[in-house]
Amino acid sequence: MKKLIGIIAILTIIFIYGCSKQPSSIKAKQDGKPLIVMYGDFKCPYCKKVEDKVMPKLRNKYIDKNKVKFQYVNLAFIGKDSIIGSRAQQAVNHYAPKYSLQFQKLMFEHQKDEDKKWITHTLIDKQIDKLNISNKTKDKIKANYKTKNSTSWKAAEKDKKLGKEHHIKQTPTVFIEGKKVKDPYDFSSYQKLLEE
Repeated sequence: MKKLIGIIAILTIIFIYGCSKQPSSIKAKQDGKPLIVMYGDFKCPYCKKVEDKVMPKLRNKYIDKNKVKFQYVNLAFIGKDSIIGSRAQQAVNHYAPKYSLQFQKLMFEHQKDEDKKWITHTLIDKQIDKLNISNKTKDKIKANYKTKNSTSWKAAEKDKKLGKEHHIKQTPTVFIEGKKVKDPYDFSSYQKLLEE
C-alpha cells in the first residue's frame, strides 16, 4: 500500500511539473552581441525619463557603434491608445528598421498626460513623415499599422504576450544579456552589465 501511495505521489508531481507553464527565458544575445531588451509604453512617463536620460548615452556608446542589439518591447497597457503607438512602431520596425529608434524618440517627445488619449493616427503619421525614408515606405508603414491583422498588429500582440510570459509588472523594465538592470534610470547600471 505504501508503495502504491509513493508511486501515485511521484506520478502526480511529474504530471503537475510537466503541465505547468514555465516562463520562457529572456534572450541574452542576438547575432552574437549582447541584447538589451527594454519593456515600456509610449505613454509611460518613467519610460520617457529613460528615453531622455539614458537612451542618448546608450545609443552613443553602444547601439550606434553596433556593439549591442536593442529591442524595445512595447507593452501597450497604459491606455487604449497605447496599442496604436505599438502597432506603428512595429510597422516602422518591419519596413524601416534603421529608423525604429528615431521613431521611438519622436513618440516620447510628444508624450502627454498618461491618463488622456493622445496617441492618434494624425500624431503618428506626422512622426512617420519626419523619418528620412521614401514616401512609398512611409505609405506602407501608415497602411500597415492601420490595417487589422497586419504584420504590425500581430507583432504588437506578440509584444504584449512577451510581457506576460516574462512576468513584467512595471515599466520601464530592462534586461541586458538576460539580467535585469537594477536601476533603469542610471546609465552606469547598464554599463556595469555591458562591461562585465
